[in-house]
Amino acid sequence: MAAPPDRRISLQGVGHTLPDGRVLFDNITETLHAEATALIGRNGCGKSTLGRIVAGLLAPSRGRVDLLARVRHVAQDDAGTQRHHRSLAELAGLHRPLDALRRLEAGQGNAADVVAVGERWDLESHWRALLAHAGLDEATDAPATLSGGQCLWLRLMGALYSDADLLVLDEPGNHLDAPHHAALRKAIAAWRTRGRALLLISHDRRLLSDADRTLELTQGGLRRYGGGWTLVQQQRDAELAAARDRLAHARLARDRAQAQMQVQAERAARRQARGRRERDTGSQGRMLLDARRERAEHSLGALRERHQQRSATLHQDVTNAWHVLAEDLQTPCFPRQVQAAPPHRPVLVLDGLVGPWAWQHALDLCLQGPARMQLRGPNGCGKSTLLRLIAGQLAPKRGHCRTPLGAALLDQSLSLLDPHDSLLARLQAAAPGLGTAQLRQHLAQAGLGPDQIHRPAATLSGGERMRGALLCASLRLPTPGLLLLDEPTNHLDLAAMQALEAMLASWPGALVFVSHDDAFAQALRPTHVLQRSGAGWASAHA
Repeated sequence: MAAPPDRRISLQGVGHTLPDGRVLFDNITETLHAEATALIGRNGCGKSTLGRIVAGLLAPSRGRVDLLARVRHVAQDDAGTQRHHRSLAELAGLHRPLDALRRLEAGQGNAADVVAVGERWDLESHWRALLAHAGLDEATDAPATLSGGQCLWLRLMGALYSDADLLVLDEPGNHLDAPHHAALRKAIAAWRTRGRALLLISHDRRLLSDADRTLELTQGGLRRYGGGWTLVQQQRDAELAAARDRLAHARLARDRAQAQMQVQAERAARRQARGRRERDTGSQGRMLLDARRERAEHSLGALRERHQQRSATLHQDVTNAWHVLAEDLQTPCFPRQVQAAPPHRPVLVLDGLVGPWAWQHALDLCLQGPARMQLRGPNGCGKSTLLRLIAGQLAPKRGHCRTPLGAALLDQSLSLLDPHDSLLARLQAAAPGLGTAQLRQHLAQAGLGPDQIHRPAATLSGGERMRGALLCASLRLPTPGLLLLDEPTNHLDLAAMQALEAMLASWPGALVFVSHDDAFAQALRPTHVLQRSGAGWASAHA
């Protein structure tokens, strides 16, 4: 059933300031109607805060929000609250309509129960199908026993079958495996066909491609695009090409003008020199020559001043054009002295490996050289467990695991970093044989400047922390030949993802990674795929 036309949310001059005085955003004026609106922006720009303001969970510092709709909010990091729920239905937010429907079916309901059910008379069958898809049993499974992915799945599906007029979904694709991600996109499409509104806060390019329009939150306010991610990317590519053209034009104009000014300066210098010679030879009257010399010196001084002013203007034009491009042209990379994995040298050998839980069939594998292997499988199948076994953090139930060139694990919490230490301090501890100047150079190559390397890691964005952790892993001694990455793109903004892709492309060793982001996985060009199959693992096509 479509939402009434007046079911909307309007933001009028909304702004928000953090307790430390930092202004996240200001003067946001926007109306959310019955359509799918994507909200994108860099980490730390305030997307989640704006989402909470839209949902009525947080009062803005300035402006007002006119709530003319029922709003349901699903946050990205409140999976821990599952322990406070008494049932799976309560975790999904569907316990009240389910209880009402069951009382009505038993002939014990009342008018309030009819209102609670609304149009959802198929809720019971929908709920059972939802549980079956997640492999859950309402009678035996408790919220506290669920994985993060299972918990998120129930909360999302409960919201997408609620009676709300607007959903605010904050990073809904995180932690979802491929089948659940596909089911989420299908549920969102069904929500849109019912004429409901959706605010999607995400960096997931697959979800963003389904949006009707896109809003980008920047320091200057909201930037609006009339479609999903494909259109956004096309427009950005066109803007980047135009910026490159402006930079090239500014450089060309500067070089031509400098050449012309050089010619003019040389002519003026020759005239001045000729005047000096004429004065010295006495070929003309002395008073006339002195007056001519004075005029020439004055003209030459004025010419030099004009040239200086014009040079400064042209240089500023080039600088301005460069600043527009600088962030996009930056390509983070690993230090060049990181040793490459020899092509035929084993980097990972698994011999009859069986994990302490999660799978039963023995796994045999030999990975050589700078290979790229992706681990695939549903949530809870043991991907993270396998990474921890390879890293030596878990003991296998049976079999052996060897990493002849060493391995470093970057888990989802980036435990290689200390939240209270700066990146520079952490890197000095990881690579004590390198000087501060050399470490600063490596940090700069990774796209981390003075503003980032001296701050506590907890204050950095997800992308900055990820690149810092990669450096800590790659520069420690002995240098590992194998990097293990567990969902590295979770909580990264789009620019940070692209920077991470570029940095990993320069890694000369081997990679074993887990990622549900298809675009990211394809960018890494996996040479091997290990797919969870039944009670074990099997090779699959890359």
